[in-house]
Amino acid sequence: MDERLSRDAIIAHLHERFEAWPAARAAWLGGSDASGRTDRHSDIDFQLIVADGQVEEAFERLHAALEELAPIELAHRLPEPTWHGFSQEFLRLAGSSPDHFVDFVALAESTPPEARFLEVERHGQPRALFDRGDWLAAPALDRAAHGERLRRRLEVLRTTFELFGPMVTRSVRRGLPVEAATFYTRFALAPLVELLRMRHDPARFDFGLRYLDRDLPPEAYAFVQELAFPRDAADCERLQAKARERFHAELAALAAGVWSLS
Repeated sequence: MDERLSRDAIIAHLHERFEAWPAARAAWLGGSDASGRTDRHSDIDFQLIVADGQVEEAFERLHAALEELAPIELAHRLPEPTWHGFSQEFLRLAGSSPDHFVDFVALAESTPPEARFLEVERHGQPRALFDRGDWLAAPALDRAAHGERLRRRLEVLRTTFELFGPMVTRSVRRGLPVEAATFYTRFALAPLVELLRMRHDPARFDFGLRYLDRDLPPEAYAFVQELAFPRDAADCERLQAKARERFHAELAALAAGVWSLS
């Protein structure tokens, strides 16, 4: 592979180009770099704070910088407004590893610190590339507000786990295995994982099925692995029953004070 297109080379090139731009306030790497789990398969979570009014210019400069290395083979810009409020684009260079796509986020400098995804408890320790000030100071997680989010979400899970569970068995009995598998993951496995996260890693309760190998204790992770691969439609029903049993056991432990949302 062309060494100019290695992960480190792409990062170094973007770092150099953006640090030379006076409107750029700070740049850092998130994702696996922030969590200390980078390997040869890691993509590039490149995040940038720019002067207000310069977000679109940041994307123009991103494209120009990448094309100095190789043609942009694939690109997907998230429609605005995005779910997180940032401008974001995913890009892959021709000739680079498919794993090493760039996940680029540009934030205006007026974005409040608590909205920059810099809380260490949730997003890890950012790998700073440059910081012209104190832009990357990590805000403390607002535990009161986060706790309220947990409590509200738990009440939703209590209802929806039971309400939508029958969609799995209904699909099995209709002879619709693909539908059964989809509903099983969505309405049995995923909510159980969210509840397990609330117990064992409440700061990241909403991170879904990713990172479970480090966010759950070994017993809970092994249990989720057992549930993750139903053999067929009928097995979805069997595993759904196991998920339901564990879901209610976790709620009972919560009610008994074995664990808490605080």
